[in-house]
This record gives sequence, C-alpha cells and structure tokens, in this order.
Amino acid sequence: MGRVWLAIVLCGVGPLVSATDLSLSSDRVEAVHSARLTFEQIGSVVLKSSSAEYSSGLRLLPAAGESGFDLSSGRYLAADLESLASHQQRVCLQVRDSSRDTYAGIALDPGEKTTIKLHLPHDFIYASPEGAKGVKTLDTRNITDIAFLVVWPYEGQFSGLLNVRISNIRLAGPPDHARKVALANYLPFVDPYGQYMHGEWKYKVRTDADLRGDLVRERGELKPAPEAWDEYGGWANGPQLEATGHFRTEKVNGKWWFVTPTGHLFYSLGINVVKTDSDAPNGYMHRDWYVSPPQTAMSFPTWNLRKKFGKTDFAEDYYDFVLDRLESWGINTIGNWSDGALTKLGRKPYMLAFDLSGVDLPKLSGGFYDTLDATFADKLKSSVQAAAQVAGSAQAQAVTDPMCIGFFIGNELSFPTDSAYYEPFFKACKEALAAVAPSKLYLGSRFKSLRNSEALWTAAAKWCDVISVNSYVASVAVFTDGQYAAPKFDRPVLHSEFHFGTLHRGMFSAGLCPVGDQCERARNYKRVVEGALRHPYFVGSHWFQYRDQPLVGRGDGENYQIGFVDVCDRPYPALCRAAREVGEMMYNVRAGK
Repeated sequence: MGRVWLAIVLCGVGPLVSATDLSLSSDRVEAVHSARLTFEQIGSVVLKSSSAEYSSGLRLLPAAGESGFDLSSGRYLAADLESLASHQQRVCLQVRDSSRDTYAGIALDPGEKTTIKLHLPHDFIYASPEGAKGVKTLDTRNITDIAFLVVWPYEGQFSGLLNVRISNIRLAGPPDHARKVALANYLPFVDPYGQYMHGEWKYKVRTDADLRGDLVRERGELKPAPEAWDEYGGWANGPQLEATGHFRTEKVNGKWWFVTPTGHLFYSLGINVVKTDSDAPNGYMHRDWYVSPPQTAMSFPTWNLRKKFGKTDFAEDYYDFVLDRLESWGINTIGNWSDGALTKLGRKPYMLAFDLSGVDLPKLSGGFYDTLDATFADKLKSSVQAAAQVAGSAQAQAVTDPMCIGFFIGNELSFPTDSAYYEPFFKACKEALAAVAPSKLYLGSRFKSLRNSEALWTAAAKWCDVISVNSYVASVAVFTDGQYAAPKFDRPVLHSEFHFGTLHRGMFSAGLCPVGDQCERARNYKRVVEGALRHPYFVGSHWFQYRDQPLVGRGDGENYQIGFVDVCDRPYPALCRAAREVGEMMYNVRAGK
C-alpha cells in the first residue's frame, strides 16, 4: 500500500483586488534573523532559514517614498506558497501597523503548493465604541510591513528548517462593509442567543424553532465510529498486544502508542472542555451589552440547549447526543476540563486532572511550588488522595474505570530556572497518583509550550508516563532534539491543547492561531494532527475547545472563535469533516502505510 496522505481541499480567496504594490522586488525585501533569500525571475522568492527564533524570515517593505501599504481594498491578504523542504514545515504571514499586528499560520507538507490568507481587520469596518467588546483592528490604510516568518518557536535549529517559495502576494475579495455598524447604534450587541446581533451569516439562529430543528436534522446525519476502531477507539485490526484491563503506553516499531485495555494500539484524538456551559460572563457588569435581561451568569449555551431539547434537565440527553457526535466526528477521547457527568457515562476514553489551585502547598516567591520543602510531597499526596475520595466525583470513579486513560496534575505551571525543583515535583506527582490510582497513567503537568529547557524535559521524562504539552502552532512535525526543544529522551508526548480560529459567525477574535476562514481551520487541523501522527513521540492530539468562548469573553477576556460548535450548539461543518477524515485514516498514517 502506498503512503497515506490526508486529502486537503484548497480554500478559495475570492477575486483579485487591485491595490498597492506588493511585488517581491529585491530592493524592498530584507532577510531577518539569519534567513537567506533567493530571488527568481518569475517574481517569487525562496526563503530559507535554519533558525526557529521569533521573526526569522523576510519582511516586505513599502516602496520608496511611501510610509506604508494600503490594504484597505481587500478582505484578505493572500500569497502562494510552495514547500521545498523534505519535512512538514510551518509558515506565518504577518502584517503590522504602527502599533499592532496580526498574523495567520499554515503548515505545508513536502512539495505542497497552497495559498495562505490573512483576514484583514479593517478599523473602518470593525470599530467598536470605547468600553464595548469588538474586533481588535488595524489601520489597514497604513500597514508598515508585511512579513513571512516563524512565530511561537519551539524547533531545534537545523539546515532547511524553513524552505519555501513565496509568490503572488495580493489582496483578494472585497472588504465586508456589511459588518460596519455606526457607533451610536452598536449597543446592545449581544442577541438573545448570545450571538453578535449586528452580523449576518449562514448558520445564525433566529428563532427557538431553529434550535429544535437542528436536533432532528443532526441526529439524522450522524455516522457511527470509523470501521477501523474497536470499542475504545483503538486500532481494531492492528497488532494485538498484551491486554492489561487499563490503558498503558508501549513503543512499537519505533513509535510510541497508547494501548487500550484490550491490547490494541490507540492514538488519542480529543476535544477539551466538553460541557453544557462554561465561562459564563456576569451580565450585571455591562448591562448595556445585552438584549436579554442581565443576570449574574449569562449562560447562553445552557439557555439555548434548554430550548433545543425542550426541557430544563437536558444534560443527560445532551451528553448522549454529544457522545454520538464525537463518534461521528472521528473523536475517540474526551479531553481535559470536561464535565464529570460526561466522563462518568463510561462510553468513551477520557483524561482528567487533579487541580492544584487552592491546595495549601509551600511556594516559592515566583509562584512555583517549593518542592524542596520537607512537607511538599506529603501535602501533595494528601490533596490527591482527598480529591480521589470525594463520593460521586469523576475522579473517584476514574481511579478504577478502564475508560480513564490517566491524570494530569497541574496546568501550564511557571517553572523556575533552578532545575533543582523539577525532579522533586514530578516525582511527588507520580507517587501521589500511584498511591490512589496505580493502574492509571501520569500525564504530566501540561507544559505551556514545546519550548522548554533540557533539564525540564529530562526531569519530566524520568517520572511522567506521558509528557503533556499545550502548544498553539500549525505543525509539530519538526519537534526535535535541540537547544530549545526536547532533549534526547524516549518518552511519549501528548499534544494536549491546540486550536485554529477565524473572524466568523460574528466572533471578535480568532484565538492563538488565526487563519483565514473555516476551510483553513479544517486544513490546519489535518496538518497539525498529521504531523503528530508521523512523529515517533506523539501519542495524541487534543483540540481546545469544544465550544466557542463567549462573545464578550470569559473571566480573563478570552473570546476566541475556536469551537467545534458555536454558542448555539451549531457545528462548524468543515472542521467536523476534517476531524472525521483524520479519524478514518489515522492508524494507517501513524503506521506509515
């Protein structure tokens, strides 16, 4: 059988728009951070770099005598890319005005040709009144520079890290002038369903009947799980390994895997924060934002689901529906931060966390735990034991549940520079978990990114069964041994958070990995998971999160369009189809067939 590649549907960018000079002439292009440029007669440039440092790449500068680029006549800035590398690589397109910037990222397989596009947040369209939420805008009439670069660095340095041909930079599609709202008419801007009330889009909910109709229609469209899966979502027809009755890890043919309780190889495709509601803002803080009467918690997802299911106690019915959805979407794992009522149903593998917030542990002045304190390990062990013994809790059931893969302890911790504190932390966590759930995997503390010191990786690898990493990038394919990446350890890695978002369905922010549109979200999902599937360390890829964040933001202000579903529980079809395709093909891809 030939090597399997995940199919990609090319995304359109709309008609070409006449605009300012965007030609890649050698007098207006400069290399940044040791990048090398080769100009070609066909109006393209080959960008090469061995550096993963922030901004390594090229900058296109305005023509002589001009203060900036005028990008105000297009909806997107687009460019054609061709990968000349032998590995999957990632490229970002960035634009900047005098004070702000925005970017879009993309992953390219070897030899792949595609188009990257960046949605332009025009200040003359998306402006909002002072004190109200809205899109973060740019002065697109005066963009100071355009760049193709590496952001969120984590790769080791090696020759050919970045090797891409760039051509045909252009504006495409007309600006969305229909989105413009007079500032005097902006408030209120949140409709009774939690949507942006001033915008129009295909999937916008307008009546309660729309919600009820969604349930009937989608139930008729859902598919069973991929045929290649066993009852856990593992590889039914793959190698038969030892069945231990619980999840474990094993290295097979040079690649790490999870192994199901019945002994089948398992790659974890998950979604985080699968709940009926989350992050509900306080309506009394900004009464004039809402059409609906303000409440302490503006729980629009809950209110919409009550209408969808026709009753207030909808949770059990909804979670049955969600589990059918996950099967249909090709998702085999319930990720972190999800509702215990869902994981306790026992229908799908899941991961849980022991939360350290609020636990009385000795701390250093910088906020990390004083793991050298004589009381640290005992206090940590006691807190884990107490959480695991709460009657009826998800953690209490999970310690013996075959569907529970394992536990995280801690999340995105700020580790100190002194490596003496690392190993005592991971050792204490491992031993605390072993005391209450000896058959469950210790999944680490969910690092903030893939870029960590060798000492931290080494300490984690010694004690973690799986090292979990939250990393918002377009590719993990070249996560390598090197100065700023993984040392030479031999331990499985879980990509425990990633996402892609765009300015769509009235949302105000595209998240930590912006892309041009929904088609690009689907494409990037495939690429980031494909890169992980081909990598020997990775054993899972988990999307953050199940539902878009609130339009007006959660407690820390995040209001990202990053869900598989929106606030009205309407799925994003392109992303769901992409996930299904990955679920269908992942075991062949992982096995290198």
